Amino acid sequence: MGARSFFQDRSELRLRPIDPGRFAEANRALQSSGKDRIVIFGDSRAHQTTVSGDTASAWQVVSRGVSGESSVQASYRFQNDVIDLRPRVVLIVTGINDAVAAANLPGMERAAVANLKANVSRFAQEAAASGAVAIVSTIVRPTTPRLIRRPFWSDRVYALIDEVNAHIRGLAADNVLILDADALLVGDKTTLPWHLATDEVHLSKEAHELLAARLDEMLRPLRPGAAH
Repeated sequence: MGARSFFQDRSELRLRPIDPGRFAEANRALQSSGKDRIVIFGDSRAHQTTVSGDTASAWQVVSRGVSGESSVQASYRFQNDVIDLRPRVVLIVTGINDAVAAANLPGMERAAVANLKANVSRFAQEAAASGAVAIVSTIVRPTTPRLIRRPFWSDRVYALIDEVNAHIRGLAADNVLILDADALLVGDKTTLPWHLATDEVHLSKEAHELLAARLDEMLRPLRPGAAH
């Protein structure tokens, strides 16, 4: 993400922190492609999510990620940008902004974590209730912060993400699948390796390619006509 784009996104988010109609025009213009639809919903990590393999050719991929957005803000868009689009699959990628903010605001930490868990649960449950398959991504832990970021950083974020990820993994059900992005990219390390990051919280091209390959594996049995 370029610096100009980053600051434009942040400026817009400050002016319109809750914007259920952000994608209203794009949603109205969205046409059926004859393919099953997957909506990728969430924050900047959702916005930057790529697809590969059969996913790129067999699915209509609709991106509804907003840079800098928390799960609380995203919750106001969920009906318009997910449920109303009648997807076959919803990929939910949210939570990093909640976690970073919560770690830096000790007095609000527990409420913020509780809200994040509730929002992710709601997204998964409402998607599944609509007839879609919800794929919920765990939150990829940030990388080790640069020196310039240190004064504004709290290492509490790693423990908070571990806590929320345990909650996310517990959501698995018949129509709720877990894409364990944190296990795939971070594994038993403490922080995201720098070669998989572009800054503290954003993922590199290589990281997105690894996640795209994993998503493609998960979607394969969900394609029409796939053997179960």
